[in-house]
Amino acid sequence: MSGADEREVRTARRLAALWIPDWPVVAAIGVGAAPAGRPILVADAHRVKAVSAAARAAGVRRGMKRRTAMSLCPGAVMVPTDQKRDARAFEELAILVHSLAPAVELLRPGLMVCPAVGPSRYYGGDEAFSEQLLTEVAAQIGTEAWAGVADGLLAAILAARDGRVVPRGESQAYLAPRPLQDLGVALRGTANGENLDVLMDLLIRLGIRTLGDLADLPTRNVTERFGAVGVWAQRLARAEGVQTAPGHRLPSRFVSVWDADPPMARVDQAVAAARRLAEDLHAKLIAAGQAYERLRVGAITETGEQLERTWRLEGVDAAGVQDRVRWQLEGWLTGRSGLLPAGALVRLSLEAEEIHPAGAGSSRLWGTNGYAAARAVRGAERIHTMLGGRGVYQPVVQGGREPRGRVRLVEWGEDTVPLRPVDRPWPGAVPEPAPSLMPPNPVPVELTDAKGRSVKVGSSLELSAGPANLDKAAVKGWAGPWPVVEQWWGPDSKRRVYLQVQVERGGKQETTLLACEAGRWQLEGVYD
Repeated sequence: MSGADEREVRTARRLAALWIPDWPVVAAIGVGAAPAGRPILVADAHRVKAVSAAARAAGVRRGMKRRTAMSLCPGAVMVPTDQKRDARAFEELAILVHSLAPAVELLRPGLMVCPAVGPSRYYGGDEAFSEQLLTEVAAQIGTEAWAGVADGLLAAILAARDGRVVPRGESQAYLAPRPLQDLGVALRGTANGENLDVLMDLLIRLGIRTLGDLADLPTRNVTERFGAVGVWAQRLARAEGVQTAPGHRLPSRFVSVWDADPPMARVDQAVAAARRLAEDLHAKLIAAGQAYERLRVGAITETGEQLERTWRLEGVDAAGVQDRVRWQLEGWLTGRSGLLPAGALVRLSLEAEEIHPAGAGSSRLWGTNGYAAARAVRGAERIHTMLGGRGVYQPVVQGGREPRGRVRLVEWGEDTVPLRPVDRPWPGAVPEPAPSLMPPNPVPVELTDAKGRSVKVGSSLELSAGPANLDKAAVKGWAGPWPVVEQWWGPDSKRRVYLQVQVERGGKQETTLLACEAGRWQLEGVYD
């Protein structure tokens, strides 16, 4: 089976990335630590960390020893590294970008990303938005900057380094021929970065040399062999949606905070305060002509404990926002969310996230959920708030050979994506339709032939005789068998035979699906 056969389908966010090369040099010049007209080296006690264009022209490179660098460029100005200086200067620049686009996130000094859909619509397209970014940045820092737009985090960063806009839907093809080492561009300096060297070394030794090679690997195999870091790296290579690399998130301009005095211990007090906060937050957004997609609900108790939950609000009105906040507070203050606060609430906050110009993310006229579906979603969200994690699940249909493996239970609120694609051939699969009823666990049964002997499965997965009775109920017909052999090459191999059997019980016909494994028959499901 090819990697495409098991590929998860995820929707990637359209992101814009802004990259300023040699940012430590730019920051040093900006605070007056180095003159602009001289070659500049930013170094720690032993190695060069960043170089200016003039020093690079003289042959100096990052990672060189200080003595070697000074011998190549004797007239260079040596500036000590200062991460606080770099971060402080870059945050000032990010505030400027935040005035052009919402939800700016700093991946590291010199590199930031932001959602592109809303701003691109506002400025007239991805190219126009990129030009606006570069114009504003050049006016503030007076140095070279690069911007790019693409689907997914890695594609957006590399597009910025290339100074291009990748058309929608073409980001995976853009990434495919690039060397595997380009993963370091996105992973360096993040929580997964410390595992990058080990992962890269192993992948290269296995013959995985390009991002396309990594993208084509089966998802299940990557999960089993490389763990969470490997899965995240593969999703980057596929230009799929991933959680943005950990970094500093700029404070939102749209935050409403309530400091309670005295502290709030009752649900009705907290709900009343939350209603006022929601109204205030919406008033701020309306005045600025903005809309938002996610709401962060935060609370602080009198013991200093911090509680937080983020809600996605696509298609939810102001009343729906108040409902979700109320449900969250009820879950916290009554302990039904699985977390009982250590004290009364002294602060409550609502923060809008994924902000965009109003109208940029408006709902479609057709194809949206109906009233009944909306009520079902609201009910599931409320129960999930009260029960907490792993309290509510939703089924996801996926590909597979056996009925029990074709449905995946996903915790409510997580990505409802199949681990195995449905629209692929599955040789040896039990034919459709699947059973309409399946017990939580298979039920042992007895299947016998006309002479009362148990029906056996031979070494070639054939039946010893035709079925005649199922738990003393007469068999009226049967279909199959369908042998399924999985992982035959390893110690965890599984050999099963599936059989459809029609029996008569109480004057009614009933069709069941049986499975035989290790010589034992068991009931897998019942058909309508």
